[in-house]
Amino acid sequence: MNASLRAVASQLAALWSKAPARSRVAILGGALVAVVVLGIAFSGAMVPKRVLFSGLDPKDAAAIVSVLEGAKIDHEVSGDGTVVRVAEGDVDRARMLLAEQNLPDSGNVGFEIFERQNLGLTDFAQKVNYRRALQGELERTIAALDPVAGARVHLTLPERAVFEDEAVAPSASVTVRLVKGRRLSDRQVGAIRHLVAAAVEGLEPSGVTVLDTRGALLSRGDEDGAQAAALDARRDLERHLEARLTRLLERTVGVGHAQVTVSADMDFSKTETTEETYDPEQLALRSEQVSQLTSGAAAGGPKGLAGAPANQPGAATAGAAAAQGGGSAQLVTNKKYELNRTVVHTVGPAARVKRITVAAMVDGTYTVPEDGSDPVFTPRSEEELAQLKAVLESAVGLDPARGDTIKIVSVPFRDVPAAGDDVVAEAGLPAYLPYAAAAGAAVLGLLAFVFLRRKKSATPGEVVSLPAPVATVEQMVRGKAPASVDGNDGSPAPALPSADELHRTVLERAEADPERTAEIIRMWMEDAA
Repeated sequence: MNASLRAVASQLAALWSKAPARSRVAILGGALVAVVVLGIAFSGAMVPKRVLFSGLDPKDAAAIVSVLEGAKIDHEVSGDGTVVRVAEGDVDRARMLLAEQNLPDSGNVGFEIFERQNLGLTDFAQKVNYRRALQGELERTIAALDPVAGARVHLTLPERAVFEDEAVAPSASVTVRLVKGRRLSDRQVGAIRHLVAAAVEGLEPSGVTVLDTRGALLSRGDEDGAQAAALDARRDLERHLEARLTRLLERTVGVGHAQVTVSADMDFSKTETTEETYDPEQLALRSEQVSQLTSGAAAGGPKGLAGAPANQPGAATAGAAAAQGGGSAQLVTNKKYELNRTVVHTVGPAARVKRITVAAMVDGTYTVPEDGSDPVFTPRSEEELAQLKAVLESAVGLDPARGDTIKIVSVPFRDVPAAGDDVVAEAGLPAYLPYAAAAGAAVLGLLAFVFLRRKKSATPGEVVSLPAPVATVEQMVRGKAPASVDGNDGSPAPALPSADELHRTVLERAEADPERTAEIIRMWMEDAA
């Protein structure tokens, strides 16, 4: 490649050395003009511009451009007519002018609608205004979210019923216009549904429907919401591991020279376990009851007949004799034992990692040859890749029993432009820059055409009228005709003009064609040398 460049450079140097001085001056002048034109274009492109407003409606954008043109403020429109930029020094002035015109007009009407009291307003009109105000306030709140550029809210507020079983639940629908390249997560969609439900009396989050401007339904039911939450949790884990492993590799191979992708297999089933354990070797006394039963004389206490006969003389002696007779007593003990039992109730986690797979690519090293050709790629050694793999295994918590795997390879990286670079470059340059570049190229092409045209006119194949030798001209001036100017047929040459006439003719020719005159004089000087 360098040899080819040197050959081209030598050819250009040879052509430049052979070119006449007039052609060199013309080429340098044209190049200077082209540089000036491109410099003016690039100086206009380098004027710093700031975003005045973004995410505008076409109607608001047209009104803003009209006001800026009327105020003679330099501006540019990009982003399909949704972004307006002005010079950094004109931002404050432009915003003040647009504020006077109430621009941009979002069209949302909030509770300020009740600041203007109209006499004779019906109850129905009051209810409609309240609904409009509530919708407008919700639109402003939702539009304040980071990924949302604009929102529309529609509420259905039924009349209150006399009986509870005849009541109709309110409902709402939300349409969001997202910032280009952004998306709403399921958590954010759920937050919007709860926000709207909390602002309307009797409205449940399940009664709020959220969709985007493309017609895609963003709100889901409870089951779909649970699945979406599980998917978000999996993506969050993968992104977290990818970012951590990438930073770890870039500390060794350099920033932008490592790429890591993580795939996680997770189980979101919730488990509950109840375990009862009995130990037959260990007995536990639960309760104990002791009772005593007696019968006959052993029972003790007064015995005999009751009543008046017992009070007569001789009755006490008989009773005492009877008490000394035989009897029985019984002691009863009742004990209850149970086996030792252990009850364990375990609730498993809602998310569990089943398997993790990691794929990593790292750039190699490059060696520049002595001849200055393209760098030569050298992949990293197996030993170095093994060390990097061991580091990744420790960082991710690799579990071979779980089936986790890590694969790392060394491949050459290519520079890929990030998404949106073309848009940013286009937004920072004025619209007339391509035309200025084309004009400069046209000027250079015209100069090259003139140069080649003059070179072509001096080719050997064409008949070029050469000036007469100096001696011949002198003889012509003196009025003497040399033999070389005789006719071809040997006849005498026609009479020559006088010296005054010849002198006058030479001056007229020199004034009419000064370039040709200078060329003749230059050739005379070369002949004299």
